[in-house]
Amino acid sequence: MARRQLKLYGKKVTSEDILLEIQNLLYAKGHRPYPIKPAEIANALGLSRKTVYNYISRLSKTGKIIRLRSGRFLLPRLDEAEFREFNKHHEITSNPLVSEWMDDLLTRNQGIPIKTWKKRLRSLETVCNTCKVTPFDFTISNKKTEKIMRSFAKCFQNGEIVHSNRGNKPQGMNTTVYAKVQAVRDFCSFYDITWRKGVTGVMSQKVPNHGKYADVRLTAEEFDEADKFIKKRWGLDSDVYRWFWVGVESCARFRALYTMKNDWTKHERKSGGVVFVTSVIESKTENIRGGKWTKFITRPDTQKSLEIIKRKCDRIYESKLSEYSFKKRINQDLSEIYQHLGKTEPYFHQHPSHVLRHLGAHYWLSKTNYNYGIIAEVGGWHTIDELKKSYGQIPPEKILEIIQ
Repeated sequence: MARRQLKLYGKKVTSEDILLEIQNLLYAKGHRPYPIKPAEIANALGLSRKTVYNYISRLSKTGKIIRLRSGRFLLPRLDEAEFREFNKHHEITSNPLVSEWMDDLLTRNQGIPIKTWKKRLRSLETVCNTCKVTPFDFTISNKKTEKIMRSFAKCFQNGEIVHSNRGNKPQGMNTTVYAKVQAVRDFCSFYDITWRKGVTGVMSQKVPNHGKYADVRLTAEEFDEADKFIKKRWGLDSDVYRWFWVGVESCARFRALYTMKNDWTKHERKSGGVVFVTSVIESKTENIRGGKWTKFITRPDTQKSLEIIKRKCDRIYESKLSEYSFKKRINQDLSEIYQHLGKTEPYFHQHPSHVLRHLGAHYWLSKTNYNYGIIAEVGGWHTIDELKKSYGQIPPEKILEIIQ
């Protein structure tokens, strides 16, 4: 009879390897700082409880574990019981598991913190408080973690979430559960518990609403009407005029527009006229070229507006408001423009500034007969697929024009 191949964490091992791992888990000598009970070891290693106890019996024969006369084993005491008992007043960062994970978050990006480290910490805390579990519970097994997250999703549906004391309150089912799952997955992966790519269900990494707004655009006539409305309502020399048109032609996100310098270089076009060329930093893609993207402003009126403000400041806006107040004000102005154009879809008014990135994608694509390769470079998309899937869905009339 063929001998069954032994595996540990998906790798081929010997019985001695398994014996050593069980000993490490019992005494917290491995990568997990908590001593683990035999039943939990069985779940973590994918073994039966009987098998685990057989290995513990082998350890007792070597003197590494004491076996009492009653037959019971004298296992290590769980001194960390205070962390295993739910306590809503407990500071989650004092938990040794979280502390180690947080150290990783603060140094993961080539020695500097990843941008979302606070959000991930708050997300883990919210799940623990809501489901009355400790961080340790996520390190037992995939199945245990999935069960916790299903429980969290149900709590959210019933309005029973216990929020973290820090950060914003959840806004919607998709984004809230998604954010919490991503934080938990990150925490688990630090302790070698991972999920395969493309997994479905509550642990899925599929981005909510991904690609849902790829058709958000304005027609040429609507762009003309928007231009007339802004000039009449605020004037050519206005922050909203520059924000709207620079936002459309640059396809830049809010932060990139807000920090953009008004230091354009003029380039003569063979067909006549000039193009203003500059670069901006998109922090979201800082791992690509340091986030630096070249931008092109071709509209004469936008160029004229930029030249006017250059005499007054080095930004594309004149406002002295704080970033938060400025964002609130510019979003109100943009929403007024969309309302004038008859755009009642919630996305236009929930994300007024980011909509410019969508409008810009179609603005440029329509001018280049939907040349995704060129516009990915112009607008700052690191892949053609992302541009096409999330921003640049070909309009039905364009398809009809091609196939007729």
